[in-house]
Amino acid sequence: MSNTPTVVIVPGAWHCPKHYKHLINGLTKLNYEVIAVTLPSVNSNPLHTTWEQDAQAVRQVIMESINGGKDVIAIAHSFGGIPMSEGVKGLGKEVREKQGLKGGVVRLMYMCAMALPEGQTHVGQVQPQTPEEEELERQRQELAANYGGMKFTEDGAMLLDGDVVRDVFYHDCDPKDVDEAVELLGTFPPGPLSVPATYAAYREIPSTYIVCENDRALALSYQERMIAQGEGAFQIEAAVIFRCHIHNTAAPNALTDSARTAESENGTFTSLLLRRPDLVENPALNNIQNIIGSSPSSPIYLLNSKLNATILDGCLARIYNTIVTSCTSRYIDYDCNLYATKRRYELENDECGSPQEQLSANSSLVSNDNLPKTPSSISQSATSFSTPSHLPGQLHPITQDFNQRMTVLGAVRFLDHLSDLYGNRLTGPARRKSDAVLKAVLRAFSLQWISPTGPSSDTRLANNDSSLYTTCDSSVNAFYDSWFRARTLIRDSLSVRSFRVACAILMFDGISIPTQARDKSVIAHEFIEAGLQKLDCLTGLVEQYCANLGPHSMYGAIAEASLSIIRWCGHIRDIGAALTGEHVCRIPDSSGHEKGDGSSSGNEPALTWSHNEDVNPDFDDSVPGICRATVAEAFRVWRHIVALKASVSTADKDDFELCPNVSAAIASTVTAVGKFNQRFRPFLNHCVENIKHLSIRSRLSSVSITMFWNLGIFVLSQTLKPIITGLSPICSHDQISTLQAYNTEATYSVAQTVERVLSLPLEEIFNLHNGVSAESSILSYHITPSLMATTLKKAIENILDTQFYPLCSLDPTGYGFRIPDPDAAWKQQIDIIMKGLVSLEVTIGGLQDASVAIQELMRNHGDVISECWSSDFET
Repeated sequence: MSNTPTVVIVPGAWHCPKHYKHLINGLTKLNYEVIAVTLPSVNSNPLHTTWEQDAQAVRQVIMESINGGKDVIAIAHSFGGIPMSEGVKGLGKEVREKQGLKGGVVRLMYMCAMALPEGQTHVGQVQPQTPEEEELERQRQELAANYGGMKFTEDGAMLLDGDVVRDVFYHDCDPKDVDEAVELLGTFPPGPLSVPATYAAYREIPSTYIVCENDRALALSYQERMIAQGEGAFQIEAAVIFRCHIHNTAAPNALTDSARTAESENGTFTSLLLRRPDLVENPALNNIQNIIGSSPSSPIYLLNSKLNATILDGCLARIYNTIVTSCTSRYIDYDCNLYATKRRYELENDECGSPQEQLSANSSLVSNDNLPKTPSSISQSATSFSTPSHLPGQLHPITQDFNQRMTVLGAVRFLDHLSDLYGNRLTGPARRKSDAVLKAVLRAFSLQWISPTGPSSDTRLANNDSSLYTTCDSSVNAFYDSWFRARTLIRDSLSVRSFRVACAILMFDGISIPTQARDKSVIAHEFIEAGLQKLDCLTGLVEQYCANLGPHSMYGAIAEASLSIIRWCGHIRDIGAALTGEHVCRIPDSSGHEKGDGSSSGNEPALTWSHNEDVNPDFDDSVPGICRATVAEAFRVWRHIVALKASVSTADKDDFELCPNVSAAIASTVTAVGKFNQRFRPFLNHCVENIKHLSIRSRLSSVSITMFWNLGIFVLSQTLKPIITGLSPICSHDQISTLQAYNTEATYSVAQTVERVLSLPLEEIFNLHNGVSAESSILSYHITPSLMATTLKKAIENILDTQFYPLCSLDPTGYGFRIPDPDAAWKQQIDIIMKGLVSLEVTIGGLQDASVAIQELMRNHGDVISECWSSDFET
């Protein structure tokens, strides 16, 4: 048995390992070690929106075998072909042998399974393309109609009808096996069926397609098309013919023949008794760990580096460090990061901090001690670097005990520093381009928080140090010049694959677009696809580097943590662009990661908080942590919303009822929003109501997540508007009523938040010491100014839609229009929110976004808004 490969079975949708007991038992009798994977998407709660966690589960099982020197034959059934293909990336026998590694995947076997090319989805692959397939689809719809259509759980998971599957899945199986199989079926989310494949494993790993000739779930023509798409990748002559979708007791013998063919073609297998070299006890490794980070020139000290005056002048460096440090603590922290692994990291502290440290009253903040340090000037005590404590001669994998303090910029620098070691060769010109584009983007980014009416401090803003801006327009012109220069350098560096370039693109995507550029028809998010693609390529290289170093490597652990930070930054940009624009999410969701499948980030204060709790220093200290848990959950829900938005945009606008995936997505999304509101909305409301008693750090944390959560509600409402106004039966009256309640609550929340924030005294000293416009409110302290302007704009549009064009199904007049109460609170809400929008214009970035939003609002609703506007003139 030591010379035979391990067989890994990947089930189909709704199915579990017990469905394959005959196959498992038969192969076991033939001396194969067999492991069946449990797909996390089956019975998932909350519902998974992608197949990524399934792929991770497959990969984990396979890695356990190949890390022990074993070879693997992977067999996938039906939907399981997708996670199998994605999960084996980089694990092929040939690839690993070139890397000097033993064990690998020697063959893939697609057993009536989805073998998708890159960019194709499960749903897209089974679209009828021939008259025969159109007839099969007609019969399928007729069968579904006879049984009442697809059934869904309350949260939107798909349920199979027992009578239907007996006829479709198990028509040629033993009746006693069928009864058990039906009982074992679980639920399955619709989301993974609509996520494109990113990797066609059959092009790199020897593959066999096992055809089920009389399959009623995946017709023969669909199977043959996938084989043809492989362009000769599949060994069709070795294909086996079965009759039904779940295979009978004859399957093991047939599969064994193919498995033995795989053995003979791929040579002798490695014995399970062979041990990996890094698992052998070696006292010398302890000495190696002791020297890591001991030198002042160690790459470790890149991790917590910030900007300094050699990159940007002092004012802009302070702006960058203030804005980025504040926002990363709220959105990129380990507790927020759904891509984070067991390699825990600690971001540079947000010094806007505790009630005992009010920055607005502390004039000593900007001192030499607080200026950013370069890597070469950071002493060993300047970074929190801890390693697990081991007894002499013992080695243990680095897990939760690993804790590295770092910055986002430091993570980028660290990963690029090691680029040659993980196979990303960068030439001298490529490195210079990477440095130039990142510096240009950092400059344009930081200029967003300068006052548009003049420099906020005595600082040089032009690219030429000899030029000093002093006039009203000069600051804005400096921003324009920097933005266009950054854009040009990004175009010039698109061929360069580095973390600096990827980071520059992601940061540039969040910079306010100058009004001059809008006149030139610049496309929003024009580079984000390129940035995410670079990040995806680099991710594979770094992951392989970490795997090659093994679980005991300090550098592997740090690289893994650094990569999780940058990937999470990419995910945030991906979600943000999809929420506010036409962009479709490119990065698979994070549910395949160790933290991505939970319902919270593990921050228990969010569960134990009481509405009656006093706003005291202890409560204030707890606010940022609870907000981080809130952020993690919000991103899970936002992923639902953007997926629904994409589904609605591609569906037939006249026949939404023919799109069961849209119906299920609506149900699951509305449910997810409701759960979030029930869990976190009272806490956020409590923070806003008591904002004057909170520290600056807690104000920033609670206000930002409150506003952007409300933005998600407005986007959801806008997404479903064509369905609701069209009286589509896929949206129930209860769902419409619930959505209207969410809208009303979100509108009130935005108005209340803006009113409370604008009532606070300006933190002028705090702003000036951080280089920011003195008149900035905490509404301006977000890394993406356009998101705040968009939130306020959509809130006003939502109020006007509610007042003048209520949801048709809830309008008693039946005309879809009503005359609102002229003295109602909605007028005051518009006035307050418009003042919040105007308040954003005190910074250059806010001016670009707010002015465009105001112009559009006034163009469409100018008379009503003017009627609502108030002023405090006394004469």
